[in-house]
Amino acid sequence: MENFTVMLCFALVILLFTYHSVAIIIIYKKRKEFIIAYERVLNLKEWCDKISEEAGQSYIIESVEKRGNELIAQLNLLNANLVKIQEHHKNLQERQQKLHDSLLEEHKLLNQYFENYS
Repeated sequence: MENFTVMLCFALVILLFTYHSVAIIIIYKKRKEFIIAYERVLNLKEWCDKISEEAGQSYIIESVEKRGNELIAQLNLLNANLVKIQEHHKNLQERQQKLHDSLLEEHKLLNQYFENYS
C-alpha cells in the first residue's frame, strides 16, 4: 500500500508538472499574441495621430487658400474700380483741356473784337 501511495503521489506530481508546463506554454503563446496585438494597436494609434495631423494641416491649407482667393477677388474688384476711376479722371482732364481751349479761343476772339473797336 505504501508503494501505491508513493506511486500515486509521484503520478500526481508528474500530472501537476505536466499541467503546469502546458499552462506555461499556453500563457507564453497568449503573451506573444497579446504583444503582437499591442504592437498593432500602437501602429494604429500612430497612423491615427498622423492622419489627424494631416487633416489639421489640410484644414489650415484649405482655410489659407480660401482666404487667399477672397483677397484676390477683393483685389480684382479694387483694380476694376481703379481702372474706372482712371478712365473718369482721363475724361475729366480731356473736358478740362477742351474748356481751357474754348476759353482761350473766346479770349482771343474778345481781344480781336476790342482791337477792332479800338
